[in-house]
Amino acid sequence: MPLAVEIVLIVIGILLLAAALIGSGISRRLMTIPKMKRAPRIVIAILGVLLLAGGMWGVTTEANQHGPSLSALKKHIPSDVTSTLTCREAAEAPKGAVKMDCSTQDSVPEQVWYVMFDNVNAMQDWWVSQARPSDLPGSSCATLSDFKKGSSYWYYVDDQSVAVGDESCYAAGNIVVAMYTDRRFNIVVWAQISDPKNFSEFQSWLTNTSRPTGPDDATPETPSQTPDGG
Repeated sequence: MPLAVEIVLIVIGILLLAAALIGSGISRRLMTIPKMKRAPRIVIAILGVLLLAGGMWGVTTEANQHGPSLSALKKHIPSDVTSTLTCREAAEAPKGAVKMDCSTQDSVPEQVWYVMFDNVNAMQDWWVSQARPSDLPGSSCATLSDFKKGSSYWYYVDDQSVAVGDESCYAAGNIVVAMYTDRRFNIVVWAQISDPKNFSEFQSWLTNTSRPTGPDDATPETPSQTPDGG
């Protein structure tokens, strides 16, 4: 509901409540306003309360809807992902973000999360807290050895003068993890496999399938703080 409509409902609700109050005879000084009978006064009061409550509910809902929506995130998840993996809203999401959890038994990757933030700085802060790039000494995620070493770097698509986001990779036992940001849409993609034998297929999926979709002319924004990379 548009905010202007909600404000009008609140104003009308207040006026109706005021009319019911005045009609009750409480304001004896307003002698030009006759005392209203009880039944219509109650009806007006109830209507005023309903309009006031409806308007306040709408304003509260509008305030809570600031930030990304799940429907907006779904538009950026590639069709090749949703056609091969089962995607649903994640049980938990970072504050101020929405998150989709995609997985299918025996798939590569076994699990992937798409997380959308309201702005590039919120996305960057969360990625840094999860990826911990300062603990990843490498600068490439091309081989399994790179993952085992742990790497973090900026990546580019087409226009090599503007970084599209940060990418990190690491391994925890047999778990192989890749996590990257997309500054065009404020989305973090986080994917993993548990069998290193599927590494080549995993790499192909990351490069050719996983990238968020959206307008071709979308321009990456630069966060206020970026880890050293290149």
